[in-house]
Amino acid sequence: MTKVSRLNSIETGSVSGGDGGIAQLAFVEHTIWDAQRAHLRRNDSVASAPPKPSALRVAILRAAHQLLDKPLVFEDPLALSILGAEGEAFLRSDPSQCDIARLKGFRASLVLRGRIADDEWARERERGAHQCVILGAGLDTFAYRYPDHARCRVFEVDLPAVIRWKRGCLRMAGIEEPDSLTFVAADLEHDSLADALREAGFDPKSPAFFSYLGVTMYLDEEAVMRTLRFVGSLAPGSAIVFDYAVHPRRLSPREQEIMERVDKRTAESGEPWKTHLDPVSLVKTLRKLGFTDVHDFSPDELNARYLSGRTDGLRKGSLTGIVSARV
Repeated sequence: MTKVSRLNSIETGSVSGGDGGIAQLAFVEHTIWDAQRAHLRRNDSVASAPPKPSALRVAILRAAHQLLDKPLVFEDPLALSILGAEGEAFLRSDPSQCDIARLKGFRASLVLRGRIADDEWARERERGAHQCVILGAGLDTFAYRYPDHARCRVFEVDLPAVIRWKRGCLRMAGIEEPDSLTFVAADLEHDSLADALREAGFDPKSPAFFSYLGVTMYLDEEAVMRTLRFVGSLAPGSAIVFDYAVHPRRLSPREQEIMERVDKRTAESGEPWKTHLDPVSLVKTLRKLGFTDVHDFSPDELNARYLSGRTDGLRKGSLTGIVSARV
């Protein structure tokens, strides 16, 4: 065979604003991608850009967290190596090139969502879940970080081109694909997730945990709800952690302006944010879809639980939310 100090300038990270810091991150992304291409093209034809640029950006910032932020919120021993030897060396040579003030909120959000997913998976394992599904896996390292996965099934779902890129990165880094892992090629916008997982050996009658991170904002709302409806229909004990872009009507005027810039920049990049969800309505919808235990984490709650006492300015902003829900 995956409130917030001045909006922290904000959680939107690389898609907001247009200053030199954002240009610096773009330089880091291009440098690491060029290094990857030099290796990957030995085995496959490689495009001029990553099949999912946002996935590379997230992987870089997750790796930067391992070097910049102490104590770590989200420990990922493979975050650097999956970038490739040259990419890792480049990042280690000067981690400060990713320590951009207006990216700290974005970095906080992505490491917090990863930490919550890990924490919730650990709880579900104790409750008896033996299937884990990573939706929109990108360069996520979850399936390769835990030695006890031999007793579980892990399914990584993503576009075919992203899976090819991911597997090339794994080979390049010398990271072994565990026997417990199955790659599932599917377009979460258009394909039937139920059919794709069934064909891959997923058991809908057995409790499963789903990690759905950094995906919902890039899909049409209908596709998002279709996925949530499917998870809500699964065996009791199934659960999901996902994040989402908050609907502008739940944001302050200043936050609304920033979200407008996010939408504009993501559209220009070719990966638009299509869906923004109202937190209040979302909780009600999840209960209607079959989830009995729903928790929408507030920024204040997350900052108090995971970021309290820090002096480095790492804080969760309000533009995105994180939810855990259980059937």
